Amino acid sequence: MLRWFIWLLPFHIVVMAGLFALAGVPAPIVRALATWKELLILVLMFVVAAASLAGRGSRITPRAPDLAVGGFGFVALSYLIGSQVWFAADLPIGAQVLGWRDAVFFTLLYFVGRATPAVARDPRTLRALVGVGVVTTVIAIVERLVVTPEALVVLGVSQYVQDYLGLTITTIHNPFGLPDNYWTGIGNRLVQRAGSTYLSSQGFALPFLIILPAATLAALRAERWRAVAWAAVGLSWIGLLLTITRMTIVSCALQSLALLAMFRRWGVAVTGMLLVTVALATALLTVPGLGSFALETVTFESASSLSHLDDWSEGVTHLGEHPLGVGLGAGGLTAARFGLPAVATDSQYFKYSVELGILGLAFYFATLATLLAAAGRAYTSSRSSMLRTYAALTTVTVLGIALNGLTTGPLYQPVLTYPFFWIAGAVVSAHDEEASA
Repeated sequence: MLRWFIWLLPFHIVVMAGLFALAGVPAPIVRALATWKELLILVLMFVVAAASLAGRGSRITPRAPDLAVGGFGFVALSYLIGSQVWFAADLPIGAQVLGWRDAVFFTLLYFVGRATPAVARDPRTLRALVGVGVVTTVIAIVERLVVTPEALVVLGVSQYVQDYLGLTITTIHNPFGLPDNYWTGIGNRLVQRAGSTYLSSQGFALPFLIILPAATLAALRAERWRAVAWAAVGLSWIGLLLTITRMTIVSCALQSLALLAMFRRWGVAVTGMLLVTVALATALLTVPGLGSFALETVTFESASSLSHLDDWSEGVTHLGEHPLGVGLGAGGLTAARFGLPAVATDSQYFKYSVELGILGLAFYFATLATLLAAAGRAYTSSRSSMLRTYAALTTVTVLGIALNGLTTGPLYQPVLTYPFFWIAGAVVSAHDEEASA
């Protein structure tokens, strides 16, 4: 089932956009169809719970991540039920429900993973992640070569973002009505970024926080077709670079270095660093304005960097004024969809502090920390090569999410969160089974 999620989720948005903007299906029907992924999670939870009550499920020993993830969900559910009375924030019920979905609903898959430890011993899931990265990158390359902004408008992207998602605020700085993050300024000119099937450059970039580590691990494990495996890694890097998302690129680079260090592949690490150095030097010499673009990024003088600073300042001020938060749906683009001020759009941490206050932020930190510790233990003590591979994948994905969360909200992307939390839960259970055996 996890492999179905991995293959279907990258095409979810483009299918929904086609139904709404091209086929003319009414928005309520499209929204109902779009809930397939949430309904499937609920079905999986019901099956897992029924199997556990019937004594047919895996024997689960409570662990620290269970308390952290479960506590995180409990806090969010409490806010969903009671924040309107506690804070009188007058948030629309739709915004609160959508905020709950965006904040914690995906963590239910951690408990599905706890009941399916076999996932952490199945190499097919790893291959599915690599395959999705390759396919969406090929689509992105074709898009970058032949698809113009005008064509994206004809394909219904503007109509989908503005009329279906209600995110007109994110499209006001370009004449096409497309998401503004389709472009970034390099030197004195705007450069178009790839969005692939996600219809968003940021949305396309975030899944690489798990796809690129999976591709790297698959290449490190490859005994046959090793050249093909490394070609998949290279192609995935091309896809990420086409998004021109600086923090995600840096995060994935650090993830790759961490994996090579964990598996002591120093020769590959040195070769990779030499290739990156040569490629970067070539790009700086041949691409007009790239040097100033890199310098502005490092010195926090770019428009994007200044936006992050403003957003962080606003988040700190909001946390001081509302230490308990103001309720789900009050932060990020979830708020913008309902015409509310879009507070904390540039930080996963401040989005949680705006909505769930210090308590929610603490449970988010606890979730990342306990998953990192559990995956680290599984990696260092497991005797199974495949389990150590998934433990390493979980470890570096936590690091990528933690770092990327400084400048964006990576957990809104199901292609990242669904497989990550499922695999993380499976790693914890598989390690328990191995230890008890």
